[in-house]
Parts: sequence; structure tokens; C-alpha cells
Amino acid sequence: MDALKAIELRKSVRTYLPRPVEASILTQLVRAGNSAPRVGIIHTSVIENPEILREINEEAIIHYKNSGDKLLMGRAAQEGYQPLYGAPAFFLFSAPPATPLKEASAACAATCVAIAATALGLGSCYIHSALLGIKGNDRLMEKIGIPFGLIPICGVVVGYSAEDPLPPNRSLEDNVNYCR
Repeated sequence: MDALKAIELRKSVRTYLPRPVEASILTQLVRAGNSAPRVGIIHTSVIENPEILREINEEAIIHYKNSGDKLLMGRAAQEGYQPLYGAPAFFLFSAPPATPLKEASAACAATCVAIAATALGLGSCYIHSALLGIKGNDRLMEKIGIPFGLIPICGVVVGYSAEDPLPPNRSLEDNVNYCR
């Protein structure tokens, strides 16, 4: 699939088949993320370990429940809700706190992974709020392998989609203007 087609077809997937992603595909996704424009250091953690994924979900739910945010509290109240959506792999991007534009750099890496995942026949979803269960949790950050001194910025879950393969419905008419 060419890049423009992958960009057009990419959509947020929130239901995944219980099938692991092949190591060769994960390597391609790592390369895609590492090819993103960036300022400074962006570290990638690829998490496939089911116990660590479960722990991230559990820690995030605890933070959601106590967040005071109606949306997050509502999600946490849903029986069976998983912040990582049951995906078999989670790409977590971290950076030193003082790195300028770290959020933009990590988001670029996440976008490259999401587009590459689409091109390779996988579903993906950008992840931010689930990081509430990781940030400041030194034990979990060490378990994940985040280098000391780096903080989680954002992530992308990937896996084989269990959702309808219909492309997203996006309009180009109501959110663009041209200055010619």
C-alpha cells in the first residue's frame, strides 16, 4: 500500500483480535517510528508482555477513577473497559523532560507507526490518557524498560483489527481553508 492510501485509510481501532503481531512486523513499525522527524531523544518501548499490558490497564483505571474528569471516570465505570483496548502490542514513546518539542516529536513517531501499521494490514489507536497509570510509577516504568530520567509522552496500540474494515469518513470541506 502506498503512503497516501495508508494515510487515507488509517483510523482509530479500539477492538483487536487475540492474535500477536509478528516480530518482523513490529520491527518494521519500530523503523517507521524511528524515521519520524524529531528534536532530541525519543525512546521507544514495544510492550507485548500480557502481564505488563494488564498492569498498565489496571493502573490507568485507578487513575481514571480518581481523576475528577467526567469522561475518564465514565470510562473507568464501564465493565470490562481497557484503556489499551485489548491490543497485543503497545508502542510507548518517552523522552527527557527538558527536551524541547518532545510532545511533537513523540506524536510524529506515533503517527508514523500508526500509518505504517495501516499499510501493513494492522489496526492502531493513539494512546495518551492510559499513560496516567505509567507516569510517576517508577516500578512500572522500570518493568517496561523506560531508561532512567525519561518520561512517557504518548503511545500507539497496534494489532489485528476486530472492527469493520470500512474506511473512516473524513470531510475535506469543513476544516480547511486555502490562502492563494
